[in-house]
Amino acid sequence: MSASIKHPCLIAGTVDARGHQLDALRKCLAQPTLVVLPTGQGKTAIAWMAIAQTLHESGKAIMVAPTNPLIEQHFQDLKEVLSIDESEIIKVSGNQNWQKREVMMKEARVVVATPQVIRNDAQRGSLSLDDYSLIVFDEAHHATGNQAMAQVGDLFLDSTGPTRILACTASPGWRIQAIDEVIKRLGIERIHNLRSNDPLLLPYVQGLEITEVRTEVPDETRALAKPLEELLLQYLERLGRLGFIPVKGLVGIRILMDSQKRISLAIKRGNPQAFNAAKMNADAIRLHNLVSLLVSQGPLTAKKSLERMEEESKKGSRTQARLISNPLIQNLMAQLHSLQLPNPKLEEVKELVSQTFKTNPQARLIIFTNYRDTMEVIHDGLLEIESSRPTKFFGQAKKKGSGMSQKEQLARLQSFREGEFNILIATSVGEEGLDVPSADLVIFHEPVASEIRTIQRRGRTARHREGRVVVLVAEGTRDEGVRHSAQAREEKMHKSLARAARSLRGKHVLETLEERLQDFSINIGENNLKAATWMMNEVERLTPQLKEIEEIEAPANQTTTVSKQMKDDIKPQQLRPRAQTSIDSFLPPPVEQTPTTSLEGDWSKPILDGNRGEE
Repeated sequence: MSASIKHPCLIAGTVDARGHQLDALRKCLAQPTLVVLPTGQGKTAIAWMAIAQTLHESGKAIMVAPTNPLIEQHFQDLKEVLSIDESEIIKVSGNQNWQKREVMMKEARVVVATPQVIRNDAQRGSLSLDDYSLIVFDEAHHATGNQAMAQVGDLFLDSTGPTRILACTASPGWRIQAIDEVIKRLGIERIHNLRSNDPLLLPYVQGLEITEVRTEVPDETRALAKPLEELLLQYLERLGRLGFIPVKGLVGIRILMDSQKRISLAIKRGNPQAFNAAKMNADAIRLHNLVSLLVSQGPLTAKKSLERMEEESKKGSRTQARLISNPLIQNLMAQLHSLQLPNPKLEEVKELVSQTFKTNPQARLIIFTNYRDTMEVIHDGLLEIESSRPTKFFGQAKKKGSGMSQKEQLARLQSFREGEFNILIATSVGEEGLDVPSADLVIFHEPVASEIRTIQRRGRTARHREGRVVVLVAEGTRDEGVRHSAQAREEKMHKSLARAARSLRGKHVLETLEERLQDFSINIGENNLKAATWMMNEVERLTPQLKEIEEIEAPANQTTTVSKQMKDDIKPQQLRPRAQTSIDSFLPPPVEQTPTTSLEGDWSKPILDGNRGEE
């Protein structure tokens, strides 16, 4: 028999009871808390309960998330779980007039918005942050640097409210400096971090099989890349002689980006050689990306990228024209058009898709790639497979006509949910928090070095049933280094979190479990238990080796243990909660938010492929 949360401001039966969520809730009700849980393990449900308790205490709440599709999802979910009038729950966006938003937010009790909107309205003075008792930061790893979420955190800390802060993420990054910044910018005083093998999570973690498939780069493709590598080496040698690149031989993109910074400083200092160096460095970056595309993404992706470069040069782009006019590049384009070169990764994707549908015709699949050109190649290739109904999902772009609008994104996700499409081919915009049906198979067309993005992607499967993740790695390419980097960073992330948590221990507030959760109870059939009682039963059931949860203290005249009679009356199977709806979690560890290289326009400028809800 399932167990569900009962609370005056929650609709009965809508939130399943999980011990680890109540443990996180009791902490965030007492102190500003960063909750780090694997994707799909109910961070959003913790936010629902925190919002419900705030409303019960006559407070108001704001929930911020980085993208408009995610805002829409939270808005719809809150209307389904909160027992207040739907008109008191609103979502606001930069598409609305700020005067209209001001009126809406004054009348609402729960506001859902992107951080850009909250920042802009607070700075304008049309929104008073003092009016709110709780702020929820979803995907809190965005709260660094000049990102809007970090700026919202600064504004709230400067106000007289909120009394409660809940920050949620599956992947705050691996660098202790990044985690420390999130803690500082959001005013965090406690960290609640559980890994997928934690005893309290095990009943809810579905089986997840992760497979690495290695593909060989054909000799024909290597031969095409060789002249480009030689040209790249010439650029690098010249930059080295000018003192902008300190190492010899072929180098990675990071060294080229560092060289770009050194050249910019040299230009500011009036170095006359720096101007030509800047052109060479930009061309070197484009060549490096082109070689990487050719060998790790495949000839079709490289061909599409060159065609776009040629189109841009015809429109007057001198930076594109300079490289596209090079005889080596012209020769490469001619060969890509005339030769029928093998594309091992595409063939592997098609084989995986075919096998999946043969085993389960009702299967859902998600394929991730860093590049829109690759997305197009995969989409066209999958159209050849019977039963395959692929659709593309990508972010908005500043360039008109080059991205999906918010309305198109939401419609596309809804079509995937309803089964009109059974394969979602997504760029990074599909990684974070979006509630789409859990996938039977998630394919990484290439590994990502970011532990944050790896974790987010992994969370798309094994949410309610067993799932599988396949990572494609092209041998002898940057794929290999990226794969190992992601794994190492995920492990480092948990070590950094533990270190950060230790530094905050002195700030912990010791309240009794009963006091924090006194308005919550657990419904099991016709029976009701106090949330604290049920939670302690869960702890003893799932972690029999532990007698109490960390930092829970009972009053001297009271015990927090549950009577033997109560234990005997309630069978363990009665306490197992239903699977909870949501979606996110993927494969390799998450990484700090690093921009994806755009294959459109200037390749030397990294961008994020996503809709950030800018006003």
